[in-house]
Amino acid sequence: MIKLQKLRIEEFRGIRELEIEMDGKSLVIVGPNGSGKSGVVDAIDFVLTGSVARLSGAGTGGVSVTKHAPHVHKRDDPASAIVILEFTHVASGPVGVLTRSVKTAGQFNLEPNTTELAAAVAWAAEHSELTHSRREIIKYVNAEPGRRAQEVQALLKLDRVDETRRLLQSARTKMSGFAKTAEAGVKAAEEGIKRVLDLSNLLASEVLAVVNKQRIVLGLTELTAIEAETDFSAGAKTDGARQSFNKAVAIRDVEAVINYLSDHPGLDESVSELSAALAQLEADPTVLAAIRHRQLIEVGLPLVSEPACPLCDAVWKDVDALREHLNAKLTRSEAAARLQQRIQGAASRVAAQLRSLRGQIQAAQPHAVTMGRTDVQSALLDWYTDIAAFETKLAELASTRSAAARLKSDSLATPPTMVTDLNALREAIDALPDQSETDEARSYLSVAHDRWWQLRQARVMAAKADVAQKAADAVYETYNSIADAALTKLYKTVEDDFSNYYRQINADDEASFKAGLEPSAGKLDLEVDFYGIGMLPPMAYHSEGHQDGMGVCLYLALIGQLLQSDFRFAVLHDVVTSVDVNHRRQFCKLLVDLFPDVQFIVTTHDEVWARQMVSSGLVTRGSLTSFRGWTVDGGPLYGQGGDIWGKIDADLAKDDVPAAAHKLRRNLEASLGDIAANIQGSVVYRGDNHYELSAFFSAVKGRHGDLLKKAAVSANSWSNDAARV
Repeated sequence: MIKLQKLRIEEFRGIRELEIEMDGKSLVIVGPNGSGKSGVVDAIDFVLTGSVARLSGAGTGGVSVTKHAPHVHKRDDPASAIVILEFTHVASGPVGVLTRSVKTAGQFNLEPNTTELAAAVAWAAEHSELTHSRREIIKYVNAEPGRRAQEVQALLKLDRVDETRRLLQSARTKMSGFAKTAEAGVKAAEEGIKRVLDLSNLLASEVLAVVNKQRIVLGLTELTAIEAETDFSAGAKTDGARQSFNKAVAIRDVEAVINYLSDHPGLDESVSELSAALAQLEADPTVLAAIRHRQLIEVGLPLVSEPACPLCDAVWKDVDALREHLNAKLTRSEAAARLQQRIQGAASRVAAQLRSLRGQIQAAQPHAVTMGRTDVQSALLDWYTDIAAFETKLAELASTRSAAARLKSDSLATPPTMVTDLNALREAIDALPDQSETDEARSYLSVAHDRWWQLRQARVMAAKADVAQKAADAVYETYNSIADAALTKLYKTVEDDFSNYYRQINADDEASFKAGLEPSAGKLDLEVDFYGIGMLPPMAYHSEGHQDGMGVCLYLALIGQLLQSDFRFAVLHDVVTSVDVNHRRQFCKLLVDLFPDVQFIVTTHDEVWARQMVSSGLVTRGSLTSFRGWTVDGGPLYGQGGDIWGKIDADLAKDDVPAAAHKLRRNLEASLGDIAANIQGSVVYRGDNHYELSAFFSAVKGRHGDLLKKAAVSANSWSNDAARV
């Protein structure tokens, strides 16, 4: 959408003052490491986005744009750190000048401030991926599948896909939990009605038979069918408070609790599994920290809407950078998440056992009231409350950890006299006079009806929970299916372009190369052909140079897919550094042939590749900027092709002698560096590559004198009078 025309940098990063003419054409900045190239990259990043990628994100604690983007001598004067970019709106042609100061990094000045140019600036700010270094590009190739998916989707502006996927997975998990709780309620209600009917199952025919047997005793019409709404006691006469008490049922209710206390293998197994998982968690504190961070990130990630951490207010380059960082932390915590799932699963099974026992206690405690044993009823209610509280603790990881001691000792925390009290209660009930046949039938039907109604309610709740769970499952699976299908189609295009680009670069040895990108549920697998032997991960056998080539090819394929015709400029910082000379020549040809309308700003420390970019036509000689060294006080020693004298004359015309002198000195340093290299001038070696004008001047002057002397000697030997003159 835009192309860069001219960049001016003042007191920014390692640069004191620098002006680079780009003219909308590709540009190469070549110079040794530490010569200031990255300062230019940072400046472009800053003026377009208001941030600097290298000063934000993981590993940059304590570093900020406001404090550390200005030149070190101006670190207390952020207003002096200014970047000015002149650019062209490609579609319509108007030129804009964008100015941004570190002091007010979030604001910029645009001249002319038209709607069209402002939209172009906003567009560029949203596409920080147009400025990439080797470190950022290689991660598309070498990252694990989960991280690769996050990186690629972030670049393609598809990171919301995984965020939505996680939200749906969270909803699915919650609905599954509700369904399990509701199902446990059904089982408890079924056990309750089975004890009343004294049946081992609830087959309609058997339920109908035992209910009608009691109705016949009362002279009532037999039921013809058993349905959810059936009233077992319809027509039975009320017989006061004792209608709801049935001796046989009461004995079975109390015995159910006694039997559970004497033998509960299901609970023991679940408790053992949960205790083992908790022990593993406690053995490694880093796992617990990862789980805590993951929980926080999973909740907060979908809520991130601005480039600032919602907890510490740390400012990030942009929203995408913050989301990318959070997604990376999620990927690193997958092992911790699996342990958390083990703990939650075991805790859920323990909770189900506790719910079953609570149902039995709830059924038994009214019988203590009937028998006048209020002390037993009180103990049962207190125990019920304690178990319910313990069960609630198992719903969250933190509270489950706090319950570890109880799990190891007595998970039920049975009161000391409970078994004795329950046995005494059962004996007291058993000692009651047998009810008359009619009283027993009436109470039987009344209790059976109450528990049938409870079962009906439990089943209704379970049915609703099941519908909700199935809906959550269906939404999640459908979303995954549609998202993966769409991503597969998208990645197929990227895959084809990636393979094509890489084949062009490596036509001499990998002309049949092909790549495979396979998305699945939040992951993105990448496999590449290894000389026809098979599809393997890039890091398996390919060299570092080949991986570098893959990285930049995949990056170009992704950017092309994202921006289409809006792909008009890109800043590539020290990319393909380990690619060999021949393949870099082919890379230049690739950029020239397939991206003729794209302005590439390339930095490199390799003089050979810089010359290759010139000879291939990717850049002109006038678009080659050489950085020969750097000093703290002066910044880069540089020179740029073009009419330097015209620029000096322009400064002098404005009576700006310091600016003219600065340009003259900097260009003399760069030019004399080239001359010294070409004529083999002797310069005292400096390990830091920081050479100033005096060193080059002496070397060139001395070597030039030596060459003139040799020329004179040669002319004399050939009696060449013209040459001697």
